[in-house]
Amino acid sequence: MKKLTQAEFKKKLGHQILVLRTSLGLTQEQLGHRMGKDKQFINRYEVEGANPTAYTLVDLANALEVTLDELLDFSKLGG
Repeated sequence: MKKLTQAEFKKKLGHQILVLRTSLGLTQEQLGHRMGKDKQFINRYEVEGANPTAYTLVDLANALEVTLDELLDFSKLGG
């Protein structure tokens, strides 16, 4: 497995959040609501490449109905 740079990790995580969110049929606003956050919070991770805390990763996984391992499994994303 190739080691990711921080920038690569944040880009892949953002794309993974987008893929998982849309597979559930959720908008950014709806996902944010599940986490007690607003859609700008979700946008920061999906688009702007914000650096999440460990707690945010767990919170995202729960809101997206996946395990933390599944959230961080970028193997199906390609590129």
